[in-house]
Amino acid sequence: MTVLTIEECLKHGTAEIGRRDAMLLLCHLQGCTTAHAMLNENEPVPQYKKFLQYVQRYKSGEPMQYIIGHWDFMGHTLKVDGRALIPRPETELLVEGALKFLQTKIGEITVLDLCTGSGCIAAAIAGAGEYSVTAVDISTDALSLAQENGGGLGIEFVQSDLFANVREVFDLIISNPPYITDKEMAELSPTVLDYEPHLALHGGMDGMDIYRMLIPESLKFLKPGGALFLEIGPPQVKDSMQQAGFADVQLKNDYAGLPRIVYGVKQYV
Repeated sequence: MTVLTIEECLKHGTAEIGRRDAMLLLCHLQGCTTAHAMLNENEPVPQYKKFLQYVQRYKSGEPMQYIIGHWDFMGHTLKVDGRALIPRPETELLVEGALKFLQTKIGEITVLDLCTGSGCIAAAIAGAGEYSVTAVDISTDALSLAQENGGGLGIEFVQSDLFANVREVFDLIISNPPYITDKEMAELSPTVLDYEPHLALHGGMDGMDIYRMLIPESLKFLKPGGALFLEIGPPQVKDSMQQAGFADVQLKNDYAGLPRIVYGVKQYV
């Protein structure tokens, strides 16, 4: 039986999905670097049939991350699949801001990651310092994936509808909750709509459903001087935090210049 070479696989893949993505799939399957693939075009690809299947799956709209089965987030290689959203670069901005805030704290520092999904936020924070991290999600599927990604980092995992099963107070509460509006859901790319869990995407008619519950309730679970960090869609989240009584509320833009991160501090009484 004839086995295709790297060159032959790339030729086919490039015609179907473009060279960059074909190279990414091939290198994943071969366990090699791009440089190796380019310098060894005649090397056989024993799993070429699986490569051809990968190409068709990607061409049909399945996200690259789910096909590969893992993705990098702030230096951590995480398992990704349909149980939770794919970690995105905007969320790295959220974590970077939270870590800067945590550097201002001393003593035992506690962190709550609400709507943890894949566990990317919890894993990044737990891996960045001596922090006591609790990760919460309403979805048992998402929580099982988060445990696979952060099980060795000392994270406590709790199945809970927001704060329902939370019993502590924290220096930091961080969350990337569902915030896609009804209108935006109808306009989502099939790559997202057909593969990523709607529970982790849909935030109601105006995208504010979770924020309306999360923001005022979070004050009960924050220590004085503690902070709430949120990834957002609707910019009115900033107003909601100010109305709830948070101090020093700040709004930060993402790489596209869109408002994406909001944070504020619980005032000392």
